[in-house]
Amino acid sequence: MRERAWNRSEAMTLLDPSERRRAGEMPERLWARLGLRRGETVVDVGAGSGFYSFPAAARVGPTGHVFAVDVSSDLVELLRSRADEKKVGNLEAVLSTATRIPLEDAVADVAILANLLHGIPSRTVDETIRVLRPGGKLVNVDWKKEPSEGGPAVRHRLSATMARRVLTSHGLAHVDSFDLGPSHYAQVFERPRPVRHPGHLVSAE
Repeated sequence: MRERAWNRSEAMTLLDPSERRRAGEMPERLWARLGLRRGETVVDVGAGSGFYSFPAAARVGPTGHVFAVDVSSDLVELLRSRADEKKVGNLEAVLSTATRIPLEDAVADVAILANLLHGIPSRTVDETIRVLRPGGKLVNVDWKKEPSEGGPAVRHRLSATMARRVLTSHGLAHVDSFDLGPSHYAQVFERPRPVRHPGHLVSAE
């Protein structure tokens, strides 16, 4: 879901968990704030090395499921090998494209775009929403539009205001925003439920 697929060596260097934690990007804090529960299904779009995927898998437990999605075959193999090494049976690595996530409609309770929105096409956002159930939450985490150590150039970043505008233009409802460390913000959106009129049947979509 990035402008180009990363390989394993780039991911190990640029997505190193210790560096991200030192920068205050804490996935456990995010999932706790969101209230992610056991048994829920998460889709991590552009999962990279699994920085958000593995903590999500631990939180949803064996009755839950995490789809760790990426366009890089190298990173999908890395995710699979890490899941095997850690014996994480509820995490499934999925090879995708920028225009198609090979998952069923409305499969997820929660979807996350982490450090991604500033560099993906609109179609990736549409696909992320498609796999999210009505009433489900989409989480956007990204770099603040200000100088910081690491991350993309400031000119390429989206401000929180612009990110909110982009995602609400896709029909999502904004429900929460908060800082996620000194360099990142987090936003929570909801996929609206279908409007139900008395005496009329509506589909699940």
